[in-house]
This record gives sequence, structure tokens and C-alpha cells, in this order.
Amino acid sequence: MNTKTRYTEDDKMCSLVCGNHYMLFVLSRFGIPMGFGDASVGEVCRKHRIDVPTFLAVVNLSLYGRLDPREVNGLKPEAIVRYLHNSHEYFLNYRLPTLRSDLSEVIGGKDQKDVSVVVLRFFDEYADEVKKHMQYEEKKVFPYIRALIQGKADSGYHIDIFRKQHSQIESRLTELRDILLKYYVGKTGNEFNATLFDIFTCAEDLRQHNTLEDVLLVPLIEKIEKEAAR
Repeated sequence: MNTKTRYTEDDKMCSLVCGNHYMLFVLSRFGIPMGFGDASVGEVCRKHRIDVPTFLAVVNLSLYGRLDPREVNGLKPEAIVRYLHNSHEYFLNYRLPTLRSDLSEVIGGKDQKDVSVVVLRFFDEYADEVKKHMQYEEKKVFPYIRALIQGKADSGYHIDIFRKQHSQIESRLTELRDILLKYYVGKTGNEFNATLFDIFTCAEDLRQHNTLEDVLLVPLIEKIEKEAAR
């Protein structure tokens, strides 16, 4: 069991990933390839021109669910936006379509036609909700942040608007998981269990995504807004 409470730039990148397989998602979204040998976290980040404090903030928040408010100071908002954009690409273009395909296959069958229709409709509505959520960030929130950094922000918008309407996009996927656990009585087996496991994993990944926006991105942008208003 991993007993570390925080990772630093001196820790080996391989130790970080081997001790926490979720970090494979984090590395991918930062654009860090495998093959880093025995290099430290700091060495790998600098090699790929990734801001070390920002990388560590994402890592430690993802693993431990908390962040010292002082750690927000000095982070690179553009690096966080790029990370979130890559996350959106992953969910919308790969994770959700693959999950939908697998779900359709494992709950299909003549004897489960009604259940299949209901479950897939539920999933499709959920996927549309996630898409709208992420498209809003891509079209409104991220451009606002980029403009803010350049001193050209729209005075009619601020990050508190995003914060107040920010929804927990993983909740309905958790509902789908519970529906399958409690009420699906069709054929199960390795493929069904693997798909159910993927639903668990995707819901947790989306929860981590929301936490990153709420705990890291929003306070950082609020701080920049206050400084810009002086």
C-alpha cells in the first residue's frame, strides 16, 4: 500500500506511476510519454517543458483530494487549461464512445431488449449532458482565461459565473452504475463486469476532473482577476 502523503519533484516518476496507476491518465493529459527511466518527476517535467509546481499540484490533488491554498500561488493557468482540454478530448472522443459501445454489447440480446433501450437512452442523454458541459468550457471559460492572462478579458464575464453553475457531471454515471448493480438481471460474466468496472473508473475520473476545476482552477483564476482589478 502506498503510504506517501505528498509527492515532490525529487520522487522518481516511475515510482509515482507504479504506486498510483491513475497517474497514467495524468501523464497522458500533460503529454508525457513513457520511457522516463529512473528520472525524477522534476527532470521529466522539465524535459517536456511542463511547469513542475503545476504538475505536482494536479498529482497531489488527484491522489489526496486536498491542496494547501498557498500552493495555488504561482501555478500556470495555461498549463491547467491545456490539461483540462486534453481531458475533454479523452472523454468525448474516446472514453464515452468506447463505454457506450461496450455497454451496448454486454446488455444486448432479445430477452433484454427493453432494458437495453432504457439503459442506452439514459447513457446517451448523459453523454449529451457531458458534451454540453465541456463545450461550454471550451467555448466560453477557456477563451476567457486565455484572454485574462493576456490582459484582454471580457469585463462582462468572471470565473464566479462558472463556479456557480458548475455541475457534478459524474453523478448520472453513478446512477447508471447503481441501476445495473441493483436491477439488471440479464446475462453477466467477464465482459459485463469489465464494462461495469469501466463505469466505476470513468465516474471517478470525471469526479477528479470536477475537483481539479473547483479546487485548483477556480481559486487560481479568482486570484488573477483580483490582481487585474487593482
